[in-house]
Formats: sequence, structure tokens, C-alpha cells
Amino acid sequence: MHDAILTLSVAVAAGAGLVILGSRLRIPYIVLLLFGGVLSGPEVLGIVQPVSLHQGLEVLVALAVAVILFEGGLTLDLGGYRRSPIVIRRLLTVGALITWLGTGASAHLLFGLSAGMSLMVGSLVIVTGPTVISPLLRRLNIDQRLLCLAQLDH
Repeated sequence: MHDAILTLSVAVAAGAGLVILGSRLRIPYIVLLLFGGVLSGPEVLGIVQPVSLHQGLEVLVALAVAVILFEGGLTLDLGGYRRSPIVIRRLLTVGALITWLGTGASAHLLFGLSAGMSLMVGSLVIVTGPTVISPLLRRLNIDQRLLCLAQLDH
């Protein structure tokens, strides 16, 4: 139990620190969180040990996904869909298919992954959600209509 509390405390403190650092440096915090997770995880520095959380890790991930989905629903601009339904439909069908196959082919050719694993990588790229895309697009100060389309696409 002690290891689980320590792991969770270190992960939350590091995450909060990286979010603050990202806002001060004007860097999308999602990038810092990704690198911070890799560095502090068991493969590099070993500071955070997810295995110490046991089944609690699954519960935490489910809770985090629920919060992300709820927040996404709260901030979703359905008016943007009503203004551009054809563009959204194309992004969700043809765009997703092209992304899936293109990423899968790239993973296969560049990294020598099996066809199944390459298509899995492609599917993960498709589901990258608005919590990743929106902060990046906001930093770019893009047109509000394009931001709305990107959020509805994801």
C-alpha cells in the first residue's frame, strides 16, 4: 500500500509540475507530460513504478478516461457540426481510413512491424483525442472554424 501511495503521489506531483512548466514556457503540456512519463517510468529512471498500483492502475485509467470524455462533451461545439456536416463526415470516414492505412504502412516500412501491429499503431493514431489536439491547435492560434472541425473530428 505504501508503494502505491508513493507512486501515485510522485506521478501527480511530477505531472502538476510539468503542466505548470509548460504554461510558463508556452509549450503544450501534453508534450512535457509524455516525455516526463517516459523519463520517470520504469524503462528510464525508474522513479515511478506503475506495477506497484496493481489493479488500482486500471481504476485510475478508467476514471481519467471518464473525466476526459465528460470534459470533451462539455466543450463540444455542436453548432460547428451543423455548419459543416459534410466536412466532418468526410474527416470521420475517408480521413480516418487514410490515416489508419497511411500510418500502418509507415510503421510497417519504417520500423518493420508486422501488418497487424502496424494497423494497431494506425488505429491508435486515429483515436488521439481532443485533449491532445485542442491544446496544440490553440497554441497555433488557428481559425476558430478549423479548431471546431478538428475538435469534432476527434
